Amino acid sequence: MLELDNDLRTTGNDIRKEEGIYDVEVLPGIAVWQLLYEEGHGVDRDTQRLLQLLIDTSVPVSLSELEEVGSVGELGPWEEDGPRAINGLDAWIALLRRELSAYQGNAEGFMLETSMAFPNFVFSKKFPACLGTLKGDLVDFIPEIVSALISLADHMPECLEQPNTTECMRTFTAMSGYETSMEGDLSRRKALTFKFKGKEGDLEILCEPHMKLHRSARSGDTEYYYHRIYFSTAGRPPFEGKTLIGHIGEHL
Repeated sequence: MLELDNDLRTTGNDIRKEEGIYDVEVLPGIAVWQLLYEEGHGVDRDTQRLLQLLIDTSVPVSLSELEEVGSVGELGPWEEDGPRAINGLDAWIALLRRELSAYQGNAEGFMLETSMAFPNFVFSKKFPACLGTLKGDLVDFIPEIVSALISLADHMPECLEQPNTTECMRTFTAMSGYETSMEGDLSRRKALTFKFKGKEGDLEILCEPHMKLHRSARSGDTEYYYHRIYFSTAGRPPFEGKTLIGHIGEHL
């Protein structure tokens, strides 16, 4: 639990609590407050201090707010077992992505949620405006966008081990199911260069690889779309270890 708390805080997620947590029985006959502040319950002093910091510094919320969010963490031997149970950072990220696929709000809210669901992605300053270039309502394309971003997050690191860019794109296409390629026209490099916010100002970075999105999630829609996700995995400072997303929307 301590490791999960640290991972969530490090990736920018707030940890919240309902004040009644202190009275929850986590061991037979032992409540949380006893585990935190009494001796003789099998918890060493250092771990006890870490648990105090974990719970005491969490943001208080009402029980109704927690029920609305519905994410369940594990505490004690009686752990939750279900699709919303959270027992590690990967499980938390997976939950955020599942919920993001069903998002019904506006572009600004979608980008806020997307940044949380993909903590290793950095989005250019074209967002959220570029989402307005999608042919139709944003909510009709969110499931496809999220699916493609999940593939990019999960499969691209392995594909980068290929000996060259061509093999990388070919392997990623096969693994993800999304046709992905490089831009072949060198004269279009400027159109595929995007501004990203750095620590010391904006940086212009070429996002030449692109995933092709041809479907919507609208029932009965058979139209073939020409939407793209332009990205970069070049790892240029200060974005080492990050995937840069330059544009999601119309074919540039």
